[in-house]
Amino acid sequence: EPRVRGYVMRNRDTKLVKDALAASAAAAAVLAALGPSTCSRARFSPSLVESCRSLRYEVPYELRHVADPFVDPLCDTLAEGHWALFLIVIANVACYLPALANSGRWSISRQSLSHERLLMYQLAHANLPHITGNMLTLLAVGSEVSGALGCNQLLLLALYLACGWAGGFAAALLSDARTVGASGSVSGVIVALSVLRPTSAVHILGDVNASNPLLLLLGTLGADLSRGGVSWQAHLGGGAAGCVLAWLLTLVG
Repeated sequence: EPRVRGYVMRNRDTKLVKDALAASAAAAAVLAALGPSTCSRARFSPSLVESCRSLRYEVPYELRHVADPFVDPLCDTLAEGHWALFLIVIANVACYLPALANSGRWSISRQSLSHERLLMYQLAHANLPHITGNMLTLLAVGSEVSGALGCNQLLLLALYLACGWAGGFAAALLSDARTVGASGSVSGVIVALSVLRPTSAVHILGDVNASNPLLLLLGTLGADLSRGGVSWQAHLGGGAAGCVLAWLLTLVG
């Protein structure tokens, strides 16, 4: 059986990889058959977007300062037709408290490797700064990635989840700790953008721009590592998957 830094990959883990590769090939065939769609075709009605913006007033006043940074970027992505980004952020926010209350059932580790956990851990976060940083970074770069993919939202969703899967698998194999969070997914999306549009400037917040997607990744990774307790293994696995998948997309495209 193959070894990874002294860790023996069990037959179950090898089967996980084979299953994931088979599922990825099937998904790629389906997405290729569906073909790309332009963002303009997916635009939502102004009334729906305004309803989205009004959600900030439904949040309890004491939590409004937490929700405010998300509302406008989130609703802007919906207005532009990037509904996959909208669903990803909503899913992460919805799962935040349940996962926080029972992190042991959401985290990924060597002992809990399964397809289910490799999905669930992406929706769990350790604390408020963790989920805020990941989701705001995703919103900053996600619309650029969506545009680079021809606004194919299913393809964007598949790319995001596949990078998260690879990040969780790497974290489980290369670390003894339990891992939660979308960092592998987000890192993969950023690296994918750097392959698809290597000279694309990324708008972050306010008037701040990163001249290259990799600069954004290095900045967010540096901020994460400075806090400690961050899984560089998940960043590495997700980033590597994003690089490979984007490269394959350039060959197909």
